Amino acid sequence: MTAKSSGSRTGYTNREFNSLFQLYSAQVYTGLFRDFTFGEDDGYYRMAFREEAGKPPLITIEKRGLGSDRVLFVATTPGSRGLAVEIARSEKLESFVLQIRAFIEKVKAERAGSTGGGNVKSLYA
Repeated sequence: MTAKSSGSRTGYTNREFNSLFQLYSAQVYTGLFRDFTFGEDDGYYRMAFREEAGKPPLITIEKRGLGSDRVLFVATTPGSRGLAVEIARSEKLESFVLQIRAFIEKVKAERAGSTGGGNVKSLYA
């Protein structure tokens, strides 16, 4: 993605892309993610982290231009009936990455708790 800005259209800077890709890569190592995509649609730049190719993304990250010098990062996950549920939002990259890490840890904890055959709790409650 490009770091150039055209109005409210803003691609990922190298720093942003590297931070988010490192987050993804660490989870590839643990086996959570196996597929990564990114692209631009109507001025929104998106990254998607998937557990397997062809499946809906567990996390979709969107970067939105808010003006000439401000951006907003938003992350969603599929909720009930396929509706997107917001899991992270910030204008600050560091805070945004921390929010996504917390969500990933919640997913992993839920899955670890569900392997014993007990009651499975919703991740989106």
